[in-house]
Amino acid sequence: MTSDKAPNPSPDATPESGTDAAPEASANAASAPADATAASGGRDADGGRPARETRKDGMNAPASKSAPVPGRADNFFQALCRLGPLFLLLVLAAQAWPDFWQAWRGDALYCPAEIQNIRIFLHTAQNGPWLAPTAGSTPELAGQITCLAAQWPGFTWFMALLAVLLPQAASALLFPLAGALAAALALLGVWGLSRAAGFGPKAALAAGLILLCAPIFAPLAHFTGSAALSAALLLFSLLCFCHGWQAKSAWFCLPAGFVLAGLAGLTGGLFHLLLPLLASVVFLLWRGAFRRAQALDALTGFVLLLLLLAGWLGSVILWTHAEGYMQSLYATLARCPWPLPARWWWPLAGAALGLAPWLALVVCVSWQRVLRSAWSDLKASRAERAGSAFVWISLVLGCLFSLLTPAARMQGVAVALACLAAPLLGKALLRLPHLGSRLFYLIAALCLLHAGLALTAAGFGFSLDWTARFFSHPLSPEQREMILGLTALPVLGVLCLLTAVAMTRFIRRDHPGGALLFCTLAAVILTQPAALMLAPELAALPQAGLSRLQDIQTPAAPENSVTPAAPDAEKIGEIPAAPEAAPALIPDQAPAREPVGAKNAPLTEQEAAPAVAPEGDAPLADPQPEAPDAGDAPAALPAPTGN
Repeated sequence: MTSDKAPNPSPDATPESGTDAAPEASANAASAPADATAASGGRDADGGRPARETRKDGMNAPASKSAPVPGRADNFFQALCRLGPLFLLLVLAAQAWPDFWQAWRGDALYCPAEIQNIRIFLHTAQNGPWLAPTAGSTPELAGQITCLAAQWPGFTWFMALLAVLLPQAASALLFPLAGALAAALALLGVWGLSRAAGFGPKAALAAGLILLCAPIFAPLAHFTGSAALSAALLLFSLLCFCHGWQAKSAWFCLPAGFVLAGLAGLTGGLFHLLLPLLASVVFLLWRGAFRRAQALDALTGFVLLLLLLAGWLGSVILWTHAEGYMQSLYATLARCPWPLPARWWWPLAGAALGLAPWLALVVCVSWQRVLRSAWSDLKASRAERAGSAFVWISLVLGCLFSLLTPAARMQGVAVALACLAAPLLGKALLRLPHLGSRLFYLIAALCLLHAGLALTAAGFGFSLDWTARFFSHPLSPEQREMILGLTALPVLGVLCLLTAVAMTRFIRRDHPGGALLFCTLAAVILTQPAALMLAPELAALPQAGLSRLQDIQTPAAPENSVTPAAPDAEKIGEIPAAPEAAPALIPDQAPAREPVGAKNAPLTEQEAAPAVAPEGDAPLADPQPEAPDAGDAPAALPAPTGN
């Protein structure tokens, strides 16, 4: 194969990365040695140390003085690769720490989507429908459930497990911890899938850092929802399948892959359940090794998947008695549009916008080099580079399958697609040529520049009005006052402008590892005012719909039981003027009072008794004008009547 003919492998190439680096280096050295070296900026295929230059006589020579020398940041990036995913977790902790600090103080804020998930968990913890979280919910809670992912029990089980592990003194950290830990698992899944696909440690680290800097993933550490957890379970399932299908026997990986696919489906829905299975089928067909699926380890995993799904479904039907839950779930699943939903492009658009500006790497790579080695890479993907083919197959199938996903499930699908694209983007970033690297960071700087100008303009009245007229989107006086009241927006805008200037003037764009570390540092810095300044300001705006945990728990108690209604009635009954409220209404309804007085002469505390049980006294329900008022008056005095 081509990889066996590589004359000069990279000095820092690892056994994992050599499968990708060697074929490309061989092709470049054989076809156009000088041009290939210049196009790649003097780097090896894994984006590490400078590759050897080729002299005119075709002999390999050490890199000349003109070759870019790695700076301190790039050397630091190479050193961080030895830490593996630990550095990714440290960066995530630096982004998410304000949530834990605010939760410990009792000032944590939650958006309407988080409130929905929290109330479902509280309802499940109080009433016990763990297999069907939304079963038996009140009409008010059922009206708040707008996403199908909230009906799957996976994320509720995850929070219940964390609630058991957390001590009682740290119970306020449950919901921030659920979001941050789910995002951490997704990061580990991306790093592990990159390594399982045969990418080097640099490409795996770059994939994780790209996600941490992506607009679609960075907020997930601050969000209490199922999107990150379902993506993590999907990635770990693909990781196990990528290992298992390439091994002759995988009694751990294949059963674990099937079980994780089932758990991903119970957390995110059909997309997360079917994607690992379909990717496995297409991958085995591509390699011509479909008989591998008939092995005993694969059949065992498939049986475990069926037992998991059948056990959950059977338990819900036989023991939970959640007919309404199953009907709602089936109605939503059976609503699969064909051939395409109304907004079929929303998941793809969400993933593309969420990966900005990193998706611009697609136009910055050396397509001449890619097309020149495309055929050899395609043939090699059936054998020694099968892991890379598995990632590509999963991403392409995910994009196609997302077209059938309704817009209501866009978030979970878009996050999963972004996580699948991250390993390929990390590998492409480290292989950028000289001009491509400068072009990409120029695009990134322009994106930050425009974002900074827009955020800064929002802090001043004249610039805000001009921006609204420029985009032909007039603002109402309430909207204008609301935006001007957010003082954190100009702070974020100034930080974006400074980052854009630094990206164009001070970083060495020839070394993508060091530049990527700078982008990561900028993402961490931008997170701080967004979490510490912007969120409290949005909490003061009713339009934002943010609430604190104590405000979420307070209305949840009357929804789940009728006992809280009694204290309210007792409080009303303790008011001395309450018996006088009924006679105050009687002069307006004097004709209606006389029949009641003829039947019951003392119109005192016993007045409320007939209204408490109107079914038992049918003659009292005949007077039409009395029915509404009689129902209101006793409602104010239920407690004194019982006494």
